[in-house]
Amino acid sequence: MTPDGLPICDHGGQVEGLYLAVGMCGQGFMMGPGIARNLAHLIAHGSPLIDPSIFSALSFYRDFGVAKREKKKS
Repeated sequence: MTPDGLPICDHGGQVEGLYLAVGMCGQGFMMGPGIARNLAHLIAHGSPLIDPSIFSALSFYRDFGVAKREKKKS
């Protein structure tokens, strides 16, 4: 699982031919088919099927920082 709870679906950066589809943390059966279809299109055509700006949320290079929760005042 990734720190932000979103999977990684992206090219492997500096390793040519490496693609990642990981971090689904138990949601692979639900998300797997869509992730696989988009990753296959990315590999074959250089872009995912969905809007690239949306797909970038699944990037290996995104900021994994999770928004800090405010502390409850006692």
